[in-house]
Amino acid sequence: MPVEPTPRRRRLGAELRRVREALGWTQEEAAGHLGYQSLSTVSKIENGLQGLRIQQLPHFFEVFGITDPALREELRDLVRRAGEADWWQRYEGVVDDPLGDYLSQVENADALFVFNPLAVHGLLQTPEYARAVTEGSRVWKTPEDIDHFVALRLEHQRTTLERRSPLKIWTVLPEGLLRQEVGGRACMRAQIEHLIHLARTNPAVTIQVLPFSAGAHAGMDGPFMLMSFPTGRDLVCIESLRASLHLNEPETVDLYRTTSDLLKSDALSPKASIPLLTAIAKESPS
Repeated sequence: MPVEPTPRRRRLGAELRRVREALGWTQEEAAGHLGYQSLSTVSKIENGLQGLRIQQLPHFFEVFGITDPALREELRDLVRRAGEADWWQRYEGVVDDPLGDYLSQVENADALFVFNPLAVHGLLQTPEYARAVTEGSRVWKTPEDIDHFVALRLEHQRTTLERRSPLKIWTVLPEGLLRQEVGGRACMRAQIEHLIHLARTNPAVTIQVLPFSAGAHAGMDGPFMLMSFPTGRDLVCIESLRASLHLNEPETVDLYRTTSDLLKSDALSPKASIPLLTAIAKESPS
């Protein structure tokens, strides 16, 4: 039966596709091994357009040779919760498919590396900075839309930073970003002071500053996020105004992982970054 391709169904399909490809099977070959008459069934499952019942999973485990207990449990959880409403579904008109997928992925990730020369990542923003970025983006046109999106962003931040299994966040912030007076000097000073507080008090958050003196660096191609998961393939996310590109091919992920390692090397150490953050904050009067 056709179903709504929810983020969890899409992630389930992506994991099954990853396993199939690792076996070197085409969709037609997988369909034959699973006992389906048509490869379209496998295609629909992999694209989140056909659901699975929990009773079907042992057959998939056996045919695909899935023996890892952690991966088995993750797939079971994705099937159990496939149609479950997520907290962000309350924000109708604000969360589209790409954003819903991203929120679902962050919920399942255990580590996130962020490089964005344009804005502090949403999980690390103050409410005032979040509003200034949202207003400046011109994506949301009415005050109600802006209020709705800022509320979504802050709830996402709260649920992520307070979850039982902490998400490890590592970010490299270019010095120019920190000197951009988003929301005015007072707003930017408060944002930088918030970053300092997180760096000093939250062991799950690592912040490095990429100083002007670094010159050309590994992140010159633009912003990206590298997500790591307890099981399955890591993921690179590249966002724009109205689109979100998710890449999980091993060669591509390895390239971005190397880029993240180079950015960490180019930037000041986490300890050495705090004095520069403090100096920049002092330059912005409250």
